[in-house]
Amino acid sequence: MSHARAMSAPRAVLVTGHMVDLPDRASPRFPQDQVPRVTAEVRDVLRAWQVGPGSTVVCGGARGADLIVAEEARARGAHVVLCLALPREDFVRRSVDIPGTDWAERFDRVAAAAEVRVLDGVDGGAPDDVFARANAWMVEVARRLDPHPHAVVVWDGRRGDGPGGTADMVALLGLGAPDPRVRVIDPTPGHREAPVTRGAGRPPTPGRR
Repeated sequence: MSHARAMSAPRAVLVTGHMVDLPDRASPRFPQDQVPRVTAEVRDVLRAWQVGPGSTVVCGGARGADLIVAEEARARGAHVVLCLALPREDFVRRSVDIPGTDWAERFDRVAAAAEVRVLDGVDGGAPDDVFARANAWMVEVARRLDPHPHAVVVWDGRRGDGPGGTADMVALLGLGAPDPRVRVIDPTPGHREAPVTRGAGRPPTPGRR
């Protein structure tokens, strides 16, 4: 990859990563108090990549990684495509809302300014593998815009519970280390942005609790 390509504004940015933890999560992964720090790191990455009106951000719309990047990208004038794995109401209930927080309202604001798509052939009772299908779908959407999309990955680096996680999406994109198209941000306390590495463990599927 040439230096000129690495420094030019990306046509497509794919987003994947953890949701903000539910209050009763036993082992914190992306606690609410890390949202400001992760947001600042996302803002720095988008600025460094010169994301703007010529860029499209493709993400799943869940609380946490998806909505943070979508909000910051919109603030820079980028187009946002929300690829929902489930019908909107079901998706918000499962992957966005936490009572007493503003994540559902943030989703509504992003969705109002974004292009919203829903994965075909699913309903509110769809099995968890719908998120694996959604990952492949989002990669396809991003690659239609740019065969070599950039990626923001908000992930603690730990193995997840099944197929369709962040490591699978990175593998689908064919990304390795080092790669200027990829930024990994660890949402656990005390961690900072890190490069993606080959052979990483499988993190949880975006959209799962």
